[in-house]
Amino acid sequence: MKIKSLLLGAAGALAITGAQAADLPVAPEPVDYVRVCDAFGTGFFYIPGTETCLRVGGRIRADYYVWGTDVTYDRSANALGVFGSARGRNNNYSSTRARAYLRLDSRTNTEFGLLRTYAQVYWTADSYGGTNTTMDYGFIQWGGLTAGRTDSFFQFYTGATYEKLDNSFQDSDTNVLAYTAAFGNGFSASISVEDGTYSRRGVLNGRWSRFVSATGAIPAGVPMDAYGGHWWPDLVANLNVSQGWGSAQVMAALHDVRDGIGGRDDSELGWAVGAGVIFNLPMIAAGDTIALQAAYADGATSYVAPSTNGWRTAYDAARRLGGTFVTTQAWSIGGGITHYWMPNLSSGLTVTYADFDQWDGICVAPRRGCGDFQEWDIQGNLVWSPASGFEIGVEVDYEYVEPDVGDEHDDVVGLLRFQRTF
Repeated sequence: MKIKSLLLGAAGALAITGAQAADLPVAPEPVDYVRVCDAFGTGFFYIPGTETCLRVGGRIRADYYVWGTDVTYDRSANALGVFGSARGRNNNYSSTRARAYLRLDSRTNTEFGLLRTYAQVYWTADSYGGTNTTMDYGFIQWGGLTAGRTDSFFQFYTGATYEKLDNSFQDSDTNVLAYTAAFGNGFSASISVEDGTYSRRGVLNGRWSRFVSATGAIPAGVPMDAYGGHWWPDLVANLNVSQGWGSAQVMAALHDVRDGIGGRDDSELGWAVGAGVIFNLPMIAAGDTIALQAAYADGATSYVAPSTNGWRTAYDAARRLGGTFVTTQAWSIGGGITHYWMPNLSSGLTVTYADFDQWDGICVAPRRGCGDFQEWDIQGNLVWSPASGFEIGVEVDYEYVEPDVGDEHDDVVGLLRFQRTF
């Protein structure tokens, strides 16, 4: 009996102890809460478990276009040329565009300076064009180093308007490896090695122009673009100052222009120089600016005007019929004004002029590149912002191209845009 009593007592004691243990509080699993990171501005938060701050942003844009164009035919004996034609029932007089952006900006302080990554990808759906994806930016910055895809370091002012039509400011992305040294008081200097394939404008093949002259059509097997392979990247440098009054920059670029036709090894060193200034005008209204920029290029025309005009093509150089390799000279000048009528109502005006001096060749088909030409671009808009980050804008763009030989041409585009940035 004593042994049985002892066993029952022990069991009871264990039961009481177990009940008391069950009543003890259990420590919760650790949770990584999202913390606000205010070191780099609004919208940043710490990635849980790290010291890296991240901002997720984006933009949605809806565009509605109305197009108009007029062609005054060649005043010389070339008449319409091979490619001359008036607009007709098969041309688009209206079009639409929807575009969605995703932006990721991460920042981490290190003992060697700020470590930043930035990515911007957008998806575009155009009339009749389907949907396509573009990686606009994707770069790493560490201290003064920049590596990846971003704006060319030649770029400075790009205009005060939406710019559906091309203006004559350098505005293009490329792959870079660059270093920026900051001297204090807003002064800095940058040197950048940039992928030269993004700044090519083509080398006009004289044989192509000769065949068009004889046949009136583009012949098979005769390449129009005589550019050779990419050997040397572009070298770009700038000096920049940014202070309370505004900002200014001088810039220069070197570009390898290489002939790739018929086993020839000719090449020229293309180059470009430019300068621009932006003045802040708070005495008129907060946010008001006025800007002026000019550039000159020899064999590097993309640094004067960033993209190929739809009616007229500028080339970096030409392989003449006699074998001479000659570069294109080009220059541009332009400016822009931004004015706020009210804090949520603004206007922009951009005006540019560009002049291209390139091989005259046999200009039966002048819009394909041979011959000198001049280009005017005028763009103006009115933008209302009824809420923070939300814009409704209307814009009219006008472009006039006048060649020394060939067809005059102008375009007018009307734009209605709804844009939300977050």
